[in-house]
Amino acid sequence: MASSAKSINERVIRWSEMRLPHPSRPGSLATWELDGPFAVRPYYRVEGEEGVVRIDHLDQRRDDGTLAGCLYCGAQELSRRAEVRWGPIVLLAILGLAPAYWTFGLTALLVAYPIWFLWSSAPRVETCRHCGSEFVNFCEGPRP
Repeated sequence: MASSAKSINERVIRWSEMRLPHPSRPGSLATWELDGPFAVRPYYRVEGEEGVVRIDHLDQRRDDGTLAGCLYCGAQELSRRAEVRWGPIVLLAILGLAPAYWTFGLTALLVAYPIWFLWSSAPRVETCRHCGSEFVNFCEGPRP
């Protein structure tokens, strides 16, 4: 008999990541990968450690998965940035701009789209200014 349960469509899942202050090493962050901004639990275990990291401010999530504040300490001050990989962008820019004088700018036009794609597809990181926790890909709502 065939199962009537729908399988998970992996193309619509957006992977998120949480980096919270490490419980025993001050100044370092412990990292957890999540299935998305809605897959946050109230506690996480750190490998090789005895205790758990508690998340007491799950109410800081909005209905669309974005954050109103830090899930770890509850502070409202979050700064946003993108984790851009600069190596491929700089390499493409050099390869496109170096021969642009002789190709009348066509090589610069050819590398413009790949540079834009690399720039725009970089993961967005929200960092708490109070405790230093980082939340990757929580700043956009759910993707279709």
